[in-house]
Amino acid sequence: MRMRTRIFAAIAALATLANGRPTMAASPSPELVTLEREVSLELAHVRDSGPTDPVKRKQLFDASQLEQKGEAAIKSGDYRSAEDSLLQAQAILRQLSD
Repeated sequence: MRMRTRIFAAIAALATLANGRPTMAASPSPELVTLEREVSLELAHVRDSGPTDPVKRKQLFDASQLEQKGEAAIKSGDYRSAEDSLLQAQAILRQLSD
C-alpha cells in the first residue's frame, strides 16, 4: 500500500509541475532572434529621424512598447507572443519609414 501511495504522489507532483508551466522551446528560433534585431535597428533608425508629427510620435511610442513587450516575452520563453509583438512593431515602423 505504501508503494502505491508514493507512486500516486509522484505522479500527482509531476502532473502539477507539467500543468503549472507551458511547454516551450529551450531557446528562441534563429528567425525570431533575427526579427528582434531587425526591429531594434528599425526602431533606432526611426528614433534618429525624430518624427515631429504627434500622430507619428504616438506610432513610434506604440512600436517601442511592442518591441519591449516582445523582448520581455523572449526572456520569459513565450516565443509566440514575442513574434506577434515584434511583427506588429515592425509593421508600424515600416509605415513610419515610408
